[in-house]
Amino acid sequence: MGNSFGFLSDDDDDLWDDQDYGMGYNVINFTVNAMDVQLRPQDYQPINLPVIREKPNLDKFQSTDMYKQIKSRSSLVNKATEQRWNLMQALQQRENGIASPGSESFSPNQQRYFANLYIPNQKAMRLMSLDAKVFVTKFNKSGSKLLTACQDGFVRIYDGSKGTYHLLNRINARDVQWSITDADFSPNGQHFAYSTWSRSFYIMPVNGSDDDCQWIDVNETSSSRVAIFSLRFSPTGDKIIGGSNNATVIVGDVATRATEIIRTHRTPITDVNAVSYVHDKDPNMIIAGCDDGLLKVYDLRTSFRARNLSKSVMSFIGHYDGITYIDSRNDGYHVLTNSKDQSIKIWDLRQPSNLRNRGCARQAQLSTKWDYRWDRVPREFYNPHKALDGDSSIMTYRGHRVSKTLLRAKFSPLEQTGQRFIYTGCATGRIIVYDVLTGRIREAIEGHRNVIRDLDWHPVRSEIVSSSWDSHVHLNNYNRNMATQCLKRRRSSAQDNRPLRRSRRLANRNLTPD
Repeated sequence: MGNSFGFLSDDDDDLWDDQDYGMGYNVINFTVNAMDVQLRPQDYQPINLPVIREKPNLDKFQSTDMYKQIKSRSSLVNKATEQRWNLMQALQQRENGIASPGSESFSPNQQRYFANLYIPNQKAMRLMSLDAKVFVTKFNKSGSKLLTACQDGFVRIYDGSKGTYHLLNRINARDVQWSITDADFSPNGQHFAYSTWSRSFYIMPVNGSDDDCQWIDVNETSSSRVAIFSLRFSPTGDKIIGGSNNATVIVGDVATRATEIIRTHRTPITDVNAVSYVHDKDPNMIIAGCDDGLLKVYDLRTSFRARNLSKSVMSFIGHYDGITYIDSRNDGYHVLTNSKDQSIKIWDLRQPSNLRNRGCARQAQLSTKWDYRWDRVPREFYNPHKALDGDSSIMTYRGHRVSKTLLRAKFSPLEQTGQRFIYTGCATGRIIVYDVLTGRIREAIEGHRNVIRDLDWHPVRSEIVSSSWDSHVHLNNYNRNMATQCLKRRRSSAQDNRPLRRSRRLANRNLTPD
């Protein structure tokens, strides 16, 4: 299979943990007792998370319908007169036949409330060790298949239906050059498409071989070098959109292999790092995230009329630097964006920005010169003095680090969690899980030793599969002991910060040193 053996080196962390013994996956663990050889991994200290001084500002977000909807779906208290849902009381009511009206079990909202208590909080095991940096990790819609794409030029398909994740198919990608940059499953899950540093989309059947590859060439661009950084299948499966360099969004027809170009800027110097459909049931409205921090919405029925600059339906200003990923909430109104300015923002598409502030946004970006691929993150990005003029986002999350590559951030699954959380990779090697309602970090899962470029939450199981530039793919789930330790630390911190009683303060004041 090409990835059955892994050579042990000082870079392999926790390879000797008891939890990794006997997995039978892609890494062979061994010791040589006869020669009395003792191999020990080098101690690894994870990089600290950035320090965020200000508390999340919830004033605008708490008045939105999205905030109220998430609270309702999570069975949280909406009014002061309502009682907090109690599991023991709910179990007793179910036994007595007085549970939810017309139901003998818990309501879907109550099930989500219970599931949100047990979200992933620790690395469970290393699923696989590959031969190069891993760029893409993605489940299909049902969670029965897991796709990984690696810099070694192979796309691997794993069985995700039962949590065993054994290898089903291994396909040698074409024209990889630097790496496979993105991949996506078709709506029916029978095919997948991938992109590379080349001028083509590549389409493969999930159960196919290398010879079954089809491609869509991009011919309507003046540049000799084309790189497609992000792609998506349309909800109907007949088109593929891709964000490319030279300020273009490429729209390819799967049947005819014809392409059309949307030009996001007049001059071809701004990359389009991310693309997405606004809704998984609307094949016409797309959204593009540009490297100048601008977010643009296009209607595919009207956007091809202009020759030099395609007219957008609406635009959004708020990021100081380039957008790295877009994830839609699939309600037709809300999307989130991850950015090089070290923030995640949620946008309401019914509240576009005033383009009069675009000049100020451009000036703010030019004032900070840094290259996210190898430079240190500017300190002012973590704690900006004020929001960008014209910022129309409804919520901002800070606490993770974006550098080296285009990191992804996504909403947690709707049916399982009510989209209560946002999870993202981090350049510190952690998985960061934000609570959407509070803006705070709920979990920071350690395990990787390099940047986590992509990760995906299983649609029906409380599992996050993460892939990193350390060449490893990890399975992360809930650990009760870890949750107990975190709770004790929070309680201890709260007790340390609690003010002393007046009697204790007076007693301490009267104490005299020996």
